[in-house]
Amino acid sequence: MKNKINKSNLWHKKKTVVLTVIVALVVFTLIGGVLLFSVAKVRYYNEAANQSGLVQVRELILLAVRGLKKDAPIDARTGDVYFPESKLYLPNPGTALPLTYLYDTGDVTNSQGELSISTYPVRGTEALYIARTQENLFAAIPKLQSCSRGIKLVYQKFPDNDTENELRHTIVLNNGKELHIYLEKGCPELTETADLFKNLRVY
Repeated sequence: MKNKINKSNLWHKKKTVVLTVIVALVVFTLIGGVLLFSVAKVRYYNEAANQSGLVQVRELILLAVRGLKKDAPIDARTGDVYFPESKLYLPNPGTALPLTYLYDTGDVTNSQGELSISTYPVRGTEALYIARTQENLFAAIPKLQSCSRGIKLVYQKFPDNDTENELRHTIVLNNGKELHIYLEKGCPELTETADLFKNLRVY
């Protein structure tokens, strides 16, 4: 009889231990799940806050670049694009993106005049929009700057040792002057646009 009671007590103790272990495992699993969920949510909210900051910085950068150039006037009747300060125009190029420009007259000491042309929105900005960190965002800025400078129209060739620009075309304008069309090597996205300037004319 005593043996039966001991066996019954032993079975009861084993059952209690097993149930305690199972309950503890379930509780630890639930706590672990809640902790993992909480960590994931905190990471999500931190990433959302970081992205919000990145969006503001990106928009300020794009706004600053946008402010460097002005839109080239377009003749509503013909679609011709004009660059008034340089007295040049491009017969209707049929481009989807508006052209922007900056005319630099150069200085007396060491520089020639230059017409710098790009598009708006600036090509090559995709990396800024997909950047997930500040490092990625700032790493994309040199490309943005290159595409913002874009196409350069000059009357005197750049030096042969110029590593930033590629001579795309040399054309003779309708006033007899020779014009050189350069493209920043860092922005091949503007190659097709640069090729349009073979039709450039003086007015």
